[in-house]
Amino acid sequence: MRTWIIIDGEKTGPFDIAQVARRIESGELKPETYGWIEGMKEWQPLSTMPQFAEACGISRKPVAPPLPTVVVDPAAPARTAHWQIPASTMGEKTQLLIRRFFARWFDFFMWSGIYWCAFYLAGSDLKSLILNFWFNYLMMIVWILIEAAMIHVWGTTPGKALLGLRVKRADGEPVTIGLSVLRAIRVYLMGMGMTHPILLPLCHGFSWWFVRKHGATLWDGASGIRVTMNAIKPWRWVLYAMAALFIMQVTGLILEPITREIMQENFPEQAKWFDSFVPKPTPTP
Repeated sequence: MRTWIIIDGEKTGPFDIAQVARRIESGELKPETYGWIEGMKEWQPLSTMPQFAEACGISRKPVAPPLPTVVVDPAAPARTAHWQIPASTMGEKTQLLIRRFFARWFDFFMWSGIYWCAFYLAGSDLKSLILNFWFNYLMMIVWILIEAAMIHVWGTTPGKALLGLRVKRADGEPVTIGLSVLRAIRVYLMGMGMTHPILLPLCHGFSWWFVRKHGATLWDGASGIRVTMNAIKPWRWVLYAMAALFIMQVTGLILEPITREIMQENFPEQAKWFDSFVPKPTPTP
């Protein structure tokens, strides 16, 4: 393309673009000198023309504007970063789920055993208590309050302590008593399905899928609560198994005769089928 230059008030040219660029670099032409290239609407300084930007020492790369400065008010209260879950592998998520599952049921069976043993030693009519709908839910309410208190004070429960689990807020502080109670209620409703035989496996399955996908349960992630997992040695699992077996054996000795009686009264046919698998004691001569 041809270029014309105004020198001393007169139009000169035409020149090649490369020729004009060399004259700018040599200092013969100044960047503020006016020029015109075929196709332009008006005369412009050479420094404003993209063809001569490099010769005039002007970078053609756009300069990004500076980022805005974020001013943090030191007096503003710190907010918990909900759902900002630390990165973990799928294997770690699975191991955490397994530990949480067994810790949850250990605590449930331990509390149930203590509960029924206490009423057995007090001489209560266990059969009428088992058949009492509200009494069983009262047991769950008391358990929720006890678990919430343990999480608030110690950050763990007996089952979680055995398997190296701790519960705390995302900032590392202990969980408040109100949040602990709310968490325990959510676990009972969404995690255990109120121990209903149909809701229980559904809630367990959904919780398993949700943790593997999002890294936290609904009742923890939404409240900014973290369940951390420490490395444990194999003997902790052995101790867990022995303690769980002891709890179930003691509870079974107390409740098995009563539940057998209830089953025989309400489901006689099924009770006969069940009795056929139970070895009968050998009569003494």
